[in-house]
Amino acid sequence: MVHNIPVIKKLANQLVKLYRREAKESDWKWFERYLTYGNSVLPEALLYAWQATGNEKYKHIAFESFHFLLSKIIIGPNIKVISNKGWLHKQNKKTPINGGEQPIDIAYTILALSAFYKVSDNPQYLHLMQSAMNWFLGQNHLNQIIYNPATGGCYDGLEEYNVNLNQGAESTVSYLMARLCLEKVKQDI
Repeated sequence: MVHNIPVIKKLANQLVKLYRREAKESDWKWFERYLTYGNSVLPEALLYAWQATGNEKYKHIAFESFHFLLSKIIIGPNIKVISNKGWLHKQNKKTPINGGEQPIDIAYTILALSAFYKVSDNPQYLHLMQSAMNWFLGQNHLNQIIYNPATGGCYDGLEEYNVNLNQGAESTVSYLMARLCLEKVKQDI
């Protein structure tokens, strides 16, 4: 049983309002005029709101916005999340620039892919989860590992020409969340 349905509806309706304001143009299906980082949590939140309330509007916007986001960050077989060096603006609409990719954004994407997979059973989401996980293991524009198996830590990011060799807690926890999420989904298949 889900508690606080009125709060869920209020917050979800605010996301719907933002989405409808920005998504009037047929080729921009997002909640804001730009994509920044942590983007996957917005469609994922609406997906959970749909599960809690049964409101199909939430489900529709969740899927539509998530597919839009994926169209911007899946480049060939790789994932390239939005750079913290420059957001992807509505009027510019280019693919993300190199560098400034952070493990937390990859982890959020994997968590969202898992949620969408669980409600749809679409194997494409599972495939994309594995592709995103491979970003940590060297399937990125530098072909360099981000997860360090020697230390069990995770580097802080992927820059244009190098890996940020700091190994902060946020990055390591992000890797572990992503890994555990993917392992759980595979175990449940």
